Amino acid sequence: MLAVPELDLSNVVEFVNEYADRPREVAGEQRASYPDAAALLDWSSEVPIPPPGDLVATANAIFAVFSSARDGSGLDELNRQLRSVRPVPEVTNSGLRWTVAAPGDVLPAALATCLLTWLVDHDAARLGTCQASRCVDVYADNSPAGRRRFCSSTCLNRHKVSAHRERASRVGRDQ
Repeated sequence: MLAVPELDLSNVVEFVNEYADRPREVAGEQRASYPDAAALLDWSSEVPIPPPGDLVATANAIFAVFSSARDGSGLDELNRQLRSVRPVPEVTNSGLRWTVAAPGDVLPAALATCLLTWLVDHDAARLGTCQASRCVDVYADNSPAGRRRFCSSTCLNRHKVSAHRERASRVGRDQ
């Protein structure tokens, strides 16, 4: 059995935003080269990072968890991902760790178990995709109120400016 490394959720979010097809397409980055996945994930596992095609497929599967969370099916997507890689929990002297049988399952299991660990303490509706008009990057809402709708303050500010301009143009047309 192969150990599944623990990942930081911020690295998972960044990985999905850089490798999943939909965020790259909306950002117009389909032809852009992919960043180094090992550095992006702070990958310390002895198991090598899979080839780019597998990375994209894995990112797309995890993107589905984020993009379906608001409609209530995010947990179904996560369960689908967990069933596909079948991580096995093991209790050790230092706590819980996960293992998988195949090297190709290590990264998908690491991503899925990271989300699983985070969701133990958070509602699935706190996962989502950016609501800005030209962005679908994923995010995990750690805010106290749990009302986040944008991946970053940049997208939030662009949305506010766009809404302000839209209101101002309506006022100008109505006069």
